[in-house]
This record gives sequence, structure tokens and C-alpha cells, in this order.
Amino acid sequence: MKVTGAGNALKSILYGLLAIVIMIIVAVIFFVIVLYVIKFAADFVFGKDMLEANWAVLSAVLLTAATLVGGVYSSYDE
Repeated sequence: MKVTGAGNALKSILYGLLAIVIMIIVAVIFFVIVLYVIKFAADFVFGKDMLEANWAVLSAVLLTAATLVGGVYSSYDE
């Protein structure tokens, strides 16, 4: 059975939604890892409990967003 134009469009939409869900899951995992690294580094450099949670989360959000945006706009052309 041959897939029509509407079938191809539906398939593309489903693949796009699946890619979005996977990207969100990866971003959350990456955020947690970055947050742990920032907290560990702050405790190591400044001492125990010197970094407030809101600043750690802000740092992790900025680093995660910058990494994801940089990954989207990176070019693999040589």
C-alpha cells in the first residue's frame, strides 16, 4: 500500500512530536547533571552551603539553555 501526501504529513508530525519529547527528556537530564556539577564546584571552591539554591538553579538554567541553543545552531559543514 502506497502512503499518500496526508500520510507522509502525519508521519512527519508524529516524528516531530517524538523528537520534541526526547529533546525535553534529554534537556531535563542535562539540567540535573549541570546543577549537580555547579553545586559540587561551589561547595569545593567556596565551602559548604555558601551557594544559595536559587543562584545554583539560575546558573544551571543559563548553561543548559546556552548549550541547547548552541547545539541547535551549530554547523557540521567543513
